[in-house]
Formats: sequence, C-alpha cells, structure tokens
Amino acid sequence: MELRLPAPGETILAMLKLPGEICNINCHYCYERRKPYPNALMLKPDVLRRFLDACQGRPLAVELHGGEPLLLGRRRLGELLAVLRGYEGRVTLSMQTNGILLDDAWLDFFDREWPDIEIGVSLDGDERGNAHRVDFRDKPTYPKVVRALELLAARGRQVGVIVVVTRRILGRAGEVLDSLGAFEAVKGVKLSGCLDFNVRTKDYRTANRESLRLLNPDGVGMPGWATTPDEYADFLVQAFEHWRATKAYRSYVLEPFFTIIRALSDLPTSYTSYSERKEPYIVTLYPDGRIGSSDELTMPGALLGSVDTTESLDDLLTLDTNPRLRGDLTALLAQCAGCSHAATCRGGALPDRLRFAGTGFEEDYCDHRRKVIDHVAAALPAAV
Repeated sequence: MELRLPAPGETILAMLKLPGEICNINCHYCYERRKPYPNALMLKPDVLRRFLDACQGRPLAVELHGGEPLLLGRRRLGELLAVLRGYEGRVTLSMQTNGILLDDAWLDFFDREWPDIEIGVSLDGDERGNAHRVDFRDKPTYPKVVRALELLAARGRQVGVIVVVTRRILGRAGEVLDSLGAFEAVKGVKLSGCLDFNVRTKDYRTANRESLRLLNPDGVGMPGWATTPDEYADFLVQAFEHWRATKAYRSYVLEPFFTIIRALSDLPTSYTSYSERKEPYIVTLYPDGRIGSSDELTMPGALLGSVDTTESLDDLLTLDTNPRLRGDLTALLAQCAGCSHAATCRGGALPDRLRFAGTGFEEDYCDHRRKVIDHVAAALPAAV
C-alpha cells in the first residue's frame, strides 16, 4: 500500500487551531497535553488570509478546533468567518467543541454567520464514562454538556458526538449508546480509541495534578485511562451488536461501522482511519502561522511549514518539507503489503501506529482491526 498524495483540486481537511491549545476544561487524557500555558496566541485574520492565499482556491473542509474553539469569542470568530467567506474556493465548515460554552447567543451567531456549520460535541457516553473530562478544579463537566445537547435539540440542531473509549466504558457499550441515543440532537456517534502508550503528562499545578499522577505515574506503558487494542476491539464488537439489536441505526449513525460497511462494499470513505486519504490530506494551522500535518501527530515532528514561507500549499502536501514524516508514514503503509484485510482496513490510523512503533503492540493493533472488520463482514447481510 502506498502513501497517497492529494491531486490538484482535491479537497483537503484544514484544521484551524483558533485558540491554539487553550481550553476551558482539563481532560485527563487530552492529547494536546500542553495546556495551560502562558503567552498563548489566538488565530488572527491576517494569518488565516495568508494561509488561504497559499491554498490557491483548492476546496477546503475547514474544521474549527482548539483547545476549545469557542474561547475565541464571537467578535474574533466573526472576523475569521468573514475571511473564509471571501475565499475563492469552496468551503464546508465544521466545529469540534466540548459544548460547555454553547448557549443561545452562540447559536444565534452561527445561524447568522454560517447556518450550515456542522457541530461536533465531545462526550464520552454517560456520566460515569465521562469522568475523565473534568474542569480545572477536577470537577465533572457532564451536566454542562447535557444542557448544551438539550439546547441544541430545542433549536432544531443535529450534532455528532465523539466518544473517547477509555477504561471507564469498557464492558458497558449498551449503557453508553443508550445514554447518547436518548439525546434528540445526537444523530451521529463516533467511537474513538484511546490507545495511548508511553505518554508523558506535563506537570502543571492544577487541581487534577494528583489525578494525573495516579493515572500516569511514570509515563511508561499504558496510562490508566487508555485501553489495549484488543479491549477496544471487544468494546466495538459489543457496540455494533447493541446498535443492531436495538435498531438504533434508525436513529443515529455509528462509526466506525458505517465506514467499515462502505469499505467492505468497496465504496469511498472519508473516515481517515479507513480511507486511502490519510495525513497528506490534513493540514493544521496554528495561531503563530505554523502549518502542520494532522494534529494527532506530535509537533514539531509534524511540522510542514508556515504561512510566512509557503507560497503554495501544494508544496507542503507532498510532505517533502518533512521527509522524516513522509518516510515514517510510507514505511507503515508498506507493512500492509500482503495483508488479507488491506483493502478494507486501508492502513488504519497512522498516528496510533506511530505511537505503537517499537512497543510490541504493533501486531496487536493490526489484530484488533481484523477482528472488528471480520465481525462486521460476517453480520453485513443482516446489519441493516
């Protein structure tokens, strides 16, 4: 399997780190692991404008991201959206938020500024499962997210929810899905694996400092919030069976199964983990003008360039400006040669595979993918 590079005119995902990594909550497992921090920057219109100039009219799927994107505030976000509206190419807009700041004023803002924005909310299932998502006092955030989902439903908004599968929800797939399915606004659920390994948590003087020490005392091996690939696979199988048995597919789409079914049917997919369009199709713009690959890759190892030195984004999408990254990703996909599941798995999530490199979990990662794909394939005739 080869690393596919974007052709001229193909859509790429542009993630805008509006407030950098600033966030109003302090999740134990947060992959940013760089907050809080001093002298943080916010994305400014001039930086965005120079980035768009380099995009040269290429279609963009823009995602407002952070940290927490709503911390930018409505005035500053309005200025950025005005710049996006002036872009010469096609733009679709989405946002990933923890939901805590969503209120009528924000929804009025989006109704006015970008009515068809797609909103994603991060919520790890039920209250028990969401316990790793805490504020800076180490207090639960669940009740505030529930209020946001209720408000979204009252406003007629439909959202997708990203669920990080931590140890807190293992063995409870049915409870977790029933909890999410009870929200009228939820029309999509994505079960994202928390396959962290050898994570070194920053030692900040915040209220959850002691929690992090207990969960990840030395940064070696698997932290207390993470799962093994096999545990994640078992959870996915349980979730798929519950989704089928309860006919919940009539109410919401459940990923990665919708995408796996499409892949098994040889249909195009957009979920990077099951797509041929991987990290070269993703760029991340930071407030200081740096341009990186996927934000799931560690900086500065994912650095591609900056708005100050890049005339054309095409020069970055080849990854020639970061030959080590291109070599690492290419080598991972080369390992898929001869795999019986390559046509469906399509190489998996490369950031996860990079984290497992040299840990002894490489084959476990591939085994968990095969296990889930085989289960869905066996059930496919009766899946819907």
